Amino acid sequence: MSETISPTFTFIKDGVFYFSRRTPTELVRHYLPPRIAYSLRTRSAKVADPQHQTRH
Repeated sequence: MSETISPTFTFIKDGVFYFSRRTPTELVRHYLPPRIAYSLRTRSAKVADPQHQTRH
């Protein structure tokens, strides 16, 4: 089971933070799932917080 947490668009699954967004309308025909999600590869809320990330 996953938990929704703050900041927006992140959730925890098995203790690891993930980022998730709805598939943009323009790309729906290219992606089967209605959501795009990827692992942030961290168990730290501070590292998962987008305000602390330098990558765009």
